[in-house]
Amino acid sequence: MCEWINTNKMESIMSKKIVWLVVSIVLLIGLSPTVFSQDLKVAVLAPRGELKASARWQEFGDYLSKEIGKPVTIVPLPPSRVIEAAASQKIDFLLSHAPHTVYVLEKLGANVMATLNTKVGPRFGGVIIAKKGSGITTAKDLQGKNVMSLKFKAAAGAYIFQTFHLTQKGIDPHKDFASLKAGKKQDDLVLAVKNGFIDAAFIRSGLLENMQREGKIKVDDFEIVDNRKDDGFPLLHSTALYPEWCFSVLPHVAGEDASQVSSALFKLTPEMSAANKARIEGFVQPVPLDGIKQALETLQIAPYSG
Repeated sequence: MCEWINTNKMESIMSKKIVWLVVSIVLLIGLSPTVFSQDLKVAVLAPRGELKASARWQEFGDYLSKEIGKPVTIVPLPPSRVIEAAASQKIDFLLSHAPHTVYVLEKLGANVMATLNTKVGPRFGGVIIAKKGSGITTAKDLQGKNVMSLKFKAAAGAYIFQTFHLTQKGIDPHKDFASLKAGKKQDDLVLAVKNGFIDAAFIRSGLLENMQREGKIKVDDFEIVDNRKDDGFPLLHSTALYPEWCFSVLPHVAGEDASQVSSALFKLTPEMSAANKARIEGFVQPVPLDGIKQALETLQIAPYSG
């Protein structure tokens, strides 16, 4: 009888331990979504839509997988979803614009591994466009006009750069325009200007040239407001130049994984298929973020929004 009781006690104790072990694992998975995930998730900004971003960056993900010997999943994200995905550890690495990068550095403890390099270098700017013949050629001409951008205080090359540029000239887009509305895709903003639905729009440098190559527009049909020239940068632009997209690693990622990915980034050359498909030259050492930090602080945009 005693032996039977002791056996039951042992089974009861073992059952409780198993239950607590299962509960602990479930809680751990719930708190850290990527802990037990075998693949590495690289979020890429998708300003022209998730389908275009997937088509552009999938081969880059395949390249990383081959180089590090571990599955890599590309996760295209619109600007409005990037910070939430990073904060909740749904992603491991982030390839996005400088304002997002500053946020994950300051608030989440991420580290910048590299800056994207393109055929025109590791910098880009913002463009303010109007329809050719509209008479809108300078910042002051925008006053009282109907303008569109991407999401306020979130889109770098399609809101932040231009708003900071105009602020430095004493113009507040939210007060001095007849209207300022946010669209979802930059291509749509360009077409809205072309078709006369709005007076002007904020877009990133390089978009007009890309859309012309795709046969969607002719660059000559547009005015570039406050058109400027910067040495070594051939693309149309209205604002100062800022660092291109940054490749950052989130703090929960294992050091070995981060090291392998970093090595793969700097091995990527312009001749490789993954670089050609992504329309990049590869990656360079991180470009300083001082200029964009100044813009974010002036505009009181996160992580400097108080």
